[in-house]
Amino acid sequence: MEMVRRFSKQPTVSSNSTAPVVSNNESGLSPEVQLFKDTYVFERRVLEKYRTGKEEKYKPSSSYDGVSKWNTPEVKKPKNAWEEKFKAVQSKSGLEPSAYLRILFKVLRGSSIAIPTVTQLASNQMVELVSDFLGDHFKDLRSQFVAESQRAQQAVRTYNQGAGYSLGLSVYYAILDAKTGLSPLFKYCLATETSKKINQEDPVSGKLFALAKEYELLAAMDYTLFPKQYDEVWGEVIPEGFRVAACKMLNLAMER
Repeated sequence: MEMVRRFSKQPTVSSNSTAPVVSNNESGLSPEVQLFKDTYVFERRVLEKYRTGKEEKYKPSSSYDGVSKWNTPEVKKPKNAWEEKFKAVQSKSGLEPSAYLRILFKVLRGSSIAIPTVTQLASNQMVELVSDFLGDHFKDLRSQFVAESQRAQQAVRTYNQGAGYSLGLSVYYAILDAKTGLSPLFKYCLATETSKKINQEDPVSGKLFALAKEYELLAAMDYTLFPKQYDEVWGEVIPEGFRVAACKMLNLAMER
């Protein structure tokens, strides 16, 4: 029998992460379950765009809301899948379900694993993905930051000294270079800070600012999951004001 690890107590993510605002609830769901639904829809749309580059608005089937296309007394009304999976995720993972979804989709953004349907959210495979990530994330956060810094420095040096580009352009190309392997948050921070430090009349400053905007939402999604841990490890690398802006940005994105 396949075993799924359970957390003995709710992990740090639930107390440190910043939850998005719940949208207006007209479905009859509890605020917690409505947030669970809103989070899934939002995260799925972001992941689909991240993978395909296309803006396709995913819309969940009404059957998940317990609505049958056969509105007759002879046909039994289906159960509300959002409520069922909310309880299943909570029971199997030990996490607050909406936080669980955000972690799961963060993992999926770094993989080619198929996007789970609503009915698959509490599967053993999905719970294991989240469990494994949390088991490694807090321990490896500092080493990952150091590794990203080293790769970024090497790439910038190659473009600057090897190819003869200016510092600003070197940073720009290093961020775009897939071989550098930088996370959205690191790309955002590097682009933002470099755009401020170089001559503001240099067109590259504007290009870096625009590039930072491309990664801003994904950076906010990562940061607001573990703000305390990122603050401890990344410190002043995180741009001033981003800590407050990230939460507002995520809320606005979910309301669209």
